Amino acid sequence: MLKRFFNHRPWIRIIIMLVYLVIVTLLSLLPTSDLPNIPFINGQDKAVHITMYLGLSFLASWSLDTHGKRKPSIPLMLLGVAGWGVLMEVLQHLMTSGRGLEFMDMIANLVGATAGMFLYIYLEKLRNAASR
Repeated sequence: MLKRFFNHRPWIRIIIMLVYLVIVTLLSLLPTSDLPNIPFINGQDKAVHITMYLGLSFLASWSLDTHGKRKPSIPLMLLGVAGWGVLMEVLQHLMTSGRGLEFMDMIANLVGATAGMFLYIYLEKLRNAASR
């Protein structure tokens, strides 16, 4: 199962990651009035940020995996995904969409991006161990 997941063609993985990136961007930049009115428990918003950026960093790493021929740069990937999270917060602040820049959202994005990287590294090690 894990081997099949990592064996998708590179262009398919890149398309999946780009679609996910568009979804994260839209959810980040839509005005609050256009988002579903879901009552949040205190702090639940941060869990959403962590989850979104965990997925984004995992998919970014997965989309650039070349079956061990050339590994994606984990620190560079983490910087890119975390930077995207900061950019989304800054754009929220600059746009008049009823949303604003929140430092704790940036931290949640970084936590999620880091968790996604660790998940990717862990699954990659499992794949390599299974192929021996």
